[in-house]
Amino acid sequence: MDAVHLSSPADPVAGHLARFAALHGAPVSSPEATWEALRAAGLDRPGLAFAAWAEVTVLGGLVGPIAVNSPDIGALLDDLERFHPMFGREQILLARRPHEVSLSLRAPSGLPADPDTVEACFALLCRIVCSIAGGEARPSRVALRRARPDDVGDYDRAFARQVAFGQPADVCVFTSESLRTLIPDADAVVRSMLRPYAERRIAHQQVPWATAVTRVIQDASAPSLVAAARALAVSPRTLQARLAQEGTSFAALVDGLRRERALALLSQPDLAVTAIAARLGFSTPSALTRAFRRWTGMAPSDYRREAGVHGTSGG
Repeated sequence: MDAVHLSSPADPVAGHLARFAALHGAPVSSPEATWEALRAAGLDRPGLAFAAWAEVTVLGGLVGPIAVNSPDIGALLDDLERFHPMFGREQILLARRPHEVSLSLRAPSGLPADPDTVEACFALLCRIVCSIAGGEARPSRVALRRARPDDVGDYDRAFARQVAFGQPADVCVFTSESLRTLIPDADAVVRSMLRPYAERRIAHQQVPWATAVTRVIQDASAPSLVAAARALAVSPRTLQARLAQEGTSFAALVDGLRRERALALLSQPDLAVTAIAARLGFSTPSALTRAFRRWTGMAPSDYRREAGVHGTSGG
């Protein structure tokens, strides 16, 4: 299966939130600022309103299909904790106890997530769980740091149970019985096919994207953005965006790799410049010469002469 067609923008939830804000005439920036703008536009509880509006497929990308094809709710929560960092700013954390699991959300700063972000996440999770496994799979308890509002009707509807307000932490708790609830339409084959791609993306996120791309293209005779994106299980657009965030581009990485290869190949006296140009993917030897002048300020033949490389020349 082609990973390119499975990928989506880096944060599909953020994309949904931007569309939701636009519907209400609110400007879009950071999630925190967007929630504030939505409140100014007349939504008292923008997180809950967004969760009620969004499609249950809001997760998008690889995470959504993996999660909804988990065998039961416990496995779904495990998958969300494992793979949510592929697109989310916040981190999903699970605290496992003998008879229950509690889910919480942590901001990139390491602090508890914004209250509206928490409420949107918890309410969306409830919608997703109920839609794929039924009401018996919903959380047994929801606790929020937010002070109790005068009207709690929106909260009762979002979670189909009373919510504890003014608590030390935001947690969404599932009992062991809920965790064992089966997902009737789950497809184990789909899940088993997608998880390797997701694991590769998580692994590559442990190093800078530029490093990951360099590793992928270093042995390619003709590096391409599409092929590199496929190898890293992201879309070409997402890969370009990730590299731009690191201050580089795919073209710059390919150019740097070509330079290193050119210097290495020119140190071999039995290789003609025409052969080197072909190996590096240049259309003509003169194209290699122009690139080499840009890299070093001299022609390949001049470089060889100064380096004391004798033998086949050209260029």
